[in-house]
Amino acid sequence: MPTLAFDMTTANHELRRHEFRGKNNSDYYEGELRPVSPRDVDMRIDKSVAGEYCIYKLTSRSGLVFRRSWAHIRSDKTNVTVFWFVRRGRIAVSYPGVKHEISPQECAVTRSCRPFNMELTPDKNGLLEVMHVVVPSHELHSIISDGLEAGRPFPTSKGDLFLVERIFSMLFDEDDQIDADISEQLVRTLLTGLGKSITRHGGIPAPRSSIAEKRTSDIKTCINRHIANPDLNARMVAERCGISLRYLCHILKKNDLSFSSLIWERRIEMAEAWLKDSAMQHHLVSEIAYLVGFKSSAHFSRMFKTRFGVAPREYRDLHSGKAA
Repeated sequence: MPTLAFDMTTANHELRRHEFRGKNNSDYYEGELRPVSPRDVDMRIDKSVAGEYCIYKLTSRSGLVFRRSWAHIRSDKTNVTVFWFVRRGRIAVSYPGVKHEISPQECAVTRSCRPFNMELTPDKNGLLEVMHVVVPSHELHSIISDGLEAGRPFPTSKGDLFLVERIFSMLFDEDDQIDADISEQLVRTLLTGLGKSITRHGGIPAPRSSIAEKRTSDIKTCINRHIANPDLNARMVAERCGISLRYLCHILKKNDLSFSSLIWERRIEMAEAWLKDSAMQHHLVSEIAYLVGFKSSAHFSRMFKTRFGVAPREYRDLHSGKAA
């Protein structure tokens, strides 16, 4: 279940205005958070963990103002991107010369690396509800353009953004019922989809891939799809990608890659993961070798030992606790 990350009341708001980063300053980034009025302050932030990511829900019956200045940026040097999903009330994000307002069924992005002010206002029934996800900005460089305007609203009432918001809500509510690895992978997938949708809605051209990059991606995808086939070879992959064998070799050489290394490294990675997986313990090492595309268990053992320094069976025992 979600846990309380921060709360602010009439009695404690003066003390809490600089403390919203949580225990050990592990949440958010530095700034100043204060209520619009010191009377009837009632705000809380609940936190849900999805693997290495955190999803937050802010609810308040009080208007709030948040300010992040250059002094705060220089002090903590935190560079994160926040995706805001407004459910009730509204948020106004402003920085020099620009102000955006995000209403219910809209989302927006802010970044901690530049100063901004944020006003959070409850609806006519006196309630503000906002879900948001905080992500290290370096994980999003290839997904969201630097040209995206902070605070610009995007609709979440339908389409991809509607689906993303709903799944984030489910992850928030059911965090302790979902395997951490699964929820973390879901968040990564959602962030990719969210970034693409926002880029598309914002009319910002997505980073363009060159033809060579697209071909390299196609080759890797084809290899992964057919990795269990022990007869997989470069000619087969070239045919399935609709290119000549010569061009395939040219593309790989241009990227300092070799076909054999792509295949064998992927097979060894899969085998290593399965040897450590308790759900695969009923499979013999020779069966795992076959499942990942090796024709010979002896060949598999030699390659595995070259990579990890121990034989596959010994590696399995070390990671299952048998060696102890």
